[in-house]
Amino acid sequence: MPTYDYKCEKCGHEFEDMLPISRRNEPTKVPCTMRILDANQDPQYFDCDGEVKMKVAVPGFAYDNISSPGHKKSTPNWMKDKLKEIKRQTYKSTMNIPE
Repeated sequence: MPTYDYKCEKCGHEFEDMLPISRRNEPTKVPCTMRILDANQDPQYFDCDGEVKMKVAVPGFAYDNISSPGHKKSTPNWMKDKLKEIKRQTYKSTMNIPE
């Protein structure tokens, strides 16, 4: 199930939630429920009630080519090409491309 990241525009509270794709917008339809302390106010705690927005998140990607007897550990050419493409498109990239 996908994980989505959210942030309150008013108080900056960030949280994540695992939801089916069909329910990913549900947290944005209700105000922020974060309790905020204000010692100069009575009562001292109040609900933020700010607008919650979904954050843009980059999915993680990992690749590990585990060697086994008779098979040399090497990065496949398609992976090297993809990494080179990502490096070219990423500003100030310092990514090392395996040989």
